[in-house]
Amino acid sequence: MMSFLGALGARVTTVAAVTLMICAGFGTQAARAGTVILEGSDAIGLHCTQTSDAGACAYEQQVWTAIGGTDSRSIAVIGDVAGVSSTTHPVLDFSSVAAAGSLSNYVALYFVAGGGCCSENDSIVSSPTDQAAILSYLASGGTVMIENYTGGAGWDFAVGTGGAGNSYVAGVGGGLGGTSCTDGEVVSATGLANGFTQPPTISCWTHQAYDQTYFATLGFTQSFFDAPDYAGLAGTDTFSSLLSSGSTVTVTESVPEPASIALIGSAIAGLGMMRRRRR
Repeated sequence: MMSFLGALGARVTTVAAVTLMICAGFGTQAARAGTVILEGSDAIGLHCTQTSDAGACAYEQQVWTAIGGTDSRSIAVIGDVAGVSSTTHPVLDFSSVAAAGSLSNYVALYFVAGGGCCSENDSIVSSPTDQAAILSYLASGGTVMIENYTGGAGWDFAVGTGGAGNSYVAGVGGGLGGTSCTDGEVVSATGLANGFTQPPTISCWTHQAYDQTYFATLGFTQSFFDAPDYAGLAGTDTFSSLLSSGSTVTVTESVPEPASIALIGSAIAGLGMMRRRRR
């Protein structure tokens, strides 16, 4: 009788432990690797904020929703353009990284192009202290989005091109040339899954496009907007005008983390082995 009760108690204890493991796996989200998004447009910094274009402003709200998700923290908008706003997720404007304070207070960082158009603003990330803060933020799972990224050396610390990035960027400021202004971008299936829709014509949505073959070697494998107007600039390589190193917060919030899935699988497998041994 005692041996039976002991075995029963052991089984109850094991099941309880496994249940706690499963609950812990779902209850705490595993640390997300940081995400960097390269944006070849000035729809936010210029067309919405400065000219109030309705189509650009609709895209702006999609961006805030995508990179903010349901996280209650604000998005920090950093640059020399004031007045960037939102109706979908709280945003705060800052003129510098230092002015934003602790970056952990923000669900995402959006870096506005110089003057809102048409090239990345390297001056706002030139300080080694600011670069270290951004890298620490990315290491903790944050999202960084760069408006009108041209492959300049100023962002090498986060993008990882080692000075070669500009040679694989088409359009304004890019080493590959090509048209400097197009509305030919096409939302991809990945873009739709991340909350984007086909942007309307705003006279010039795309200024830059990124060689996907090259940037994939750096981990940028998710194209939200394909850029067919730049086809042929690098042989058969395809181009993207909104290219990311990972999914947006909108997607990661809705999909169980791999660590949680693995934990559940291990727990179930462990129970199966115990049952087989007892037989």
